[in-house]
Amino acid sequence: MTQSNDNPGVKALMTAASEERFMALVTATSDVVYSLNADWTIMRELDGRGFLKDAHQPTTDWFNINIPQQERVRVRAAIDEAIKDKKIFELEHRVSRADDTIGWTYSRAIPLLNEQGNIIEWFGTASDITERKRAEELLQETNERLVVSNRELLQMQKNLEFRTAEKQEAIDRLHASERNVRNMVRQAPVGMCIVEGDPMYMTEMNDSFLEIIGRTRQEVKSKPYWEVIPEAKAVYKPITDNVLATGNTYRAYEHEIMLVRNGLPEIVYIDFVYEPMIDFLGKAYAIMIVAIDVTDKVLARRKVERAEESLRMAVDAAELGTYFINATDRIFNPSPRLKDFFGFKPHEEVPYEAAINQIHPDYRQRVADMVEAAFIKGERFDLEYPVMGFHDGRIRWVRGIGTMQHYDGKDFFTGVLHEITERKQDEIRKNDFIGMVSHELKTPLTSLGAIIQVADAKLKDNEDEFLSGAMRKAAVQVKRMAEMINGFLNISRLESGKIRIEKTKFNIVDLVNETVDEMKATVNNHRIDFTACPSTQVFADWEKLLSVLSNLISNAVKYSMGGTTIEILCESGDDEVTVSIKDQGIGIKSSDKDKIFDRYYRVENNNTKHVSGFGIGLYLSAEIIKHHNGRIWLESEPGKGSTFYFSLPLA
Repeated sequence: MTQSNDNPGVKALMTAASEERFMALVTATSDVVYSLNADWTIMRELDGRGFLKDAHQPTTDWFNINIPQQERVRVRAAIDEAIKDKKIFELEHRVSRADDTIGWTYSRAIPLLNEQGNIIEWFGTASDITERKRAEELLQETNERLVVSNRELLQMQKNLEFRTAEKQEAIDRLHASERNVRNMVRQAPVGMCIVEGDPMYMTEMNDSFLEIIGRTRQEVKSKPYWEVIPEAKAVYKPITDNVLATGNTYRAYEHEIMLVRNGLPEIVYIDFVYEPMIDFLGKAYAIMIVAIDVTDKVLARRKVERAEESLRMAVDAAELGTYFINATDRIFNPSPRLKDFFGFKPHEEVPYEAAINQIHPDYRQRVADMVEAAFIKGERFDLEYPVMGFHDGRIRWVRGIGTMQHYDGKDFFTGVLHEITERKQDEIRKNDFIGMVSHELKTPLTSLGAIIQVADAKLKDNEDEFLSGAMRKAAVQVKRMAEMINGFLNISRLESGKIRIEKTKFNIVDLVNETVDEMKATVNNHRIDFTACPSTQVFADWEKLLSVLSNLISNAVKYSMGGTTIEILCESGDDEVTVSIKDQGIGIKSSDKDKIFDRYYRVENNNTKHVSGFGIGLYLSAEIIKHHNGRIWLESEPGKGSTFYFSLPLA
């Protein structure tokens, strides 16, 4: 049996908060976020971001859909290596984009391991680097054109050494080609500049590059490159020296560097290319720099990774089972721990219907109805119920909490389950004990009440006022004791599932009128006004609703001054009827509102310490209304009274 020494409510809140932060981070990143099963045969994308084809449903054909033929051997080899070594998968490769064109992506996936060190799932991101690749290809193409031009010019120079006019024409062509390159630098959508000379100067740069290094044109004008950004000299000067010496291109991705931008030091991450520019003699005389600031992307990815790790640790620490259900196709995706709660093995497929069938029959329909209510009305799911193990037949009690989530036009229901078997068994034993004791007390209390009634009747004409008064007070106390015992009995029956709701069709107005008449017979210090609605039929348990209404009116009387008015209002809507009870009493603080319907909860202050009660009535009232698929709530302000409402579906 799985046990937890922590408060399940706190863990559920921690888990919900972690999930909410996780989804917020997923929404914030511009990358494609996906998950895969352990052997990469099933993928689930959270969003294609318009770059890849959306696949919010788990798919087994993702490899053939997303990976072009020419890349499959290379990508498969990288995947197999990552699975074998249980290491992070990182690769730049071509992909089939959403518009059926071929693009480039930088893919990175992290394996999640179970306690045995086995991979259970992969989480990853795919960055669109198509534009960067195109820029590299453009640079390469430009350089190749320059090389071709240079070779042509060299050949022309050798063949036409003495033909000055033709030689000048070749030089002009070279200048034109260089002007084209410089024009491309100025107009490029990414950061670009050209550095040349010894010491090097920036002879051409665009605004994007200046933004990356955090300088203005005035600041870089007529200054050597390393005086412009001295903080980068130690890292980048050896690279530029090597590119000029060898003529080889240098590339770096997500390179971390501290730059002083706009007067402030910042840690930034840069993708960059140093492309040598070659002269007639085949020697590098300048460097074209292409740079992209990817700081936001890197930080967002790291936040996602931290959120994933925090979520995993929270779920593991709380021993929670997790799941989500797609609203469209109702595909059920449970975690291994949740499968264990329902008595399935971790590797087994568990469809939604199979999970529902393992819920105890007494709770099965209620769980299914509450899930449907979450899908249709967006209601929060929060219920304790028993499940029967599929293989082991064990009865386990779980608490399930779930909510509807809406992301990118898609709806899905997600939640967590925590095993509460031991606590529930303690509650059952406690309720059985309370029920037994309450039942055993009823018989002697009934006899005592009868004796007091007989004694009171015989003392009716007795001149001893003290004795007759004592009998009347004893009768009142016996009545209170009987009400308290009945309350405990009802709680015991309710929580053990033995309370019976016997529904009939009747007019809610008749019920309220009868209750008000009964209350008026015993309430002398308050005025009770009832504003009826048109005849409204409900399908409900008359006696149970009578007790709810009586309790709410009694509370209004107890917590308001004598001489004030209790206002009861009935309002009929399209699909439900609402009854409200308004008093002019002491009111309820905001901190007490959320707990007012909890079992045994009482508002404690100077105004209530002399009011009798055990915090049973409102709890029972709320549970009875819930068993009628209704709602109960209140509005209150300290010193200005309270209004309690309950609504019921129309018949």
